[in-house]
Amino acid sequence: MNGILQFWKKKQEFCIVCKRKLEHKYKPHKEWDINGMLCSDCHILKTKEYIMKNQLEKEKQEREQNTCSICGIHIKSESEKVKPRWQWNLERGTIICKNCFEKKDKEFEKERNYCSICQTNLKFFRYNPKPNWNIRGQLCRNCWDRRNEIQ
Repeated sequence: MNGILQFWKKKQEFCIVCKRKLEHKYKPHKEWDINGMLCSDCHILKTKEYIMKNQLEKEKQEREQNTCSICGIHIKSESEKVKPRWQWNLERGTIICKNCFEKKDKEFEKERNYCSICQTNLKFFRYNPKPNWNIRGQLCRNCWDRRNEIQ
């Protein structure tokens, strides 16, 4: 009979943080890395800590998103933020300032429309250099022929 009464009695549990006797048990979130049950006060404190930590991480990410990925300057307004063109082969989701966008755009247009060696304007026919030449951009026919004769 005594064993049956013990079965119905509740096992006394204590808060894992403050060691108070638990009347109401609160299970901690998995992200908190706490094994055991919490009292209401400790659960509220841990929830506040978790929320504050997430807010700080979110603010840090927003600050990182508001910096130019080329020059590192803090971008103050949304009008100064510009997404780079996909042809520039920058990382996905990067944001750059207007000044860097203009510089990069001029470089890209020059690289695309002018010969990398003699700087003549490329019309319709463009020649891509061989990879072992280590030349960036495109070449005119004369420069490509000269380079090909050398190697």
